Amino acid sequence: MKKVFDFEKQLSNFDLEVTVIASYVYAEVAIQHAASESKELRSILNRTPTFWKTCFAAFQSSAYIAIARVFDGNSPYNIDALMESMERNMHLFSKAELGKRKAASGYSDPSKLAEYMDKAHELGGADMKRIRRAVERRRLFFDKAILHVRHRYLAHRQTHGSTNVQELYGRGKVKEMWLLSCFLHHLHVQLWSLYHNGHKPNLRVSSRYSPKVMYNEPQNLSRPNSGPHERIVREVRTLMQMLEKSARIANAP
Repeated sequence: MKKVFDFEKQLSNFDLEVTVIASYVYAEVAIQHAASESKELRSILNRTPTFWKTCFAAFQSSAYIAIARVFDGNSPYNIDALMESMERNMHLFSKAELGKRKAASGYSDPSKLAEYMDKAHELGGADMKRIRRAVERRRLFFDKAILHVRHRYLAHRQTHGSTNVQELYGRGKVKEMWLLSCFLHHLHVQLWSLYHNGHKPNLRVSSRYSPKVMYNEPQNLSRPNSGPHERIVREVRTLMQMLEKSARIANAP
């Protein structure tokens, strides 16, 4: 299949993929974290162990498959095609093109638009090398821990027996998985901001992406447009708190 080099289409597809990846990865980690901190919650989760094992298996399999789609070189929509769509359309990131987009979005005052454009960043070759290096560093984890699971177990049953399957899954760590997930989401945010706002991409991932930090922090209602990883953690926390409350009621004298 031919790759698609329309940047907006690639970016939109990338958004869909990083959203589902974050939802699967962070849902599992948030549930595990919640259970580790509450005896009452563990007691009620342990009443239906098969259900939760099934949920975790579904989260893991879906995350592996979605991540494989992002790095799959045979797909018309993947991270390499996204990078190539940027390189083939560098003119889209010029100040002239950004000015047209900002004007169309409501920046009608010419003087304010000119002032905005003075501070805008234009994508250059050095930026692309930096972005590609960051992507390639994350690809190392994909090649080590995800590619073989996807090809040898999830997509094609080439591995048999629980020991062999566990060995495949054991090549990666949970922390590496959520770090990859949050990097992909962060990369989308940075590319979107570059395209629409002319902001220079900052590829350093903040510690606020930690699922444990998100779960434990107070709910911030002033951030309704938070990312998919934050939304799923909030919903997991709501569910776990409801279950924990029911456990306390059930165990009350």
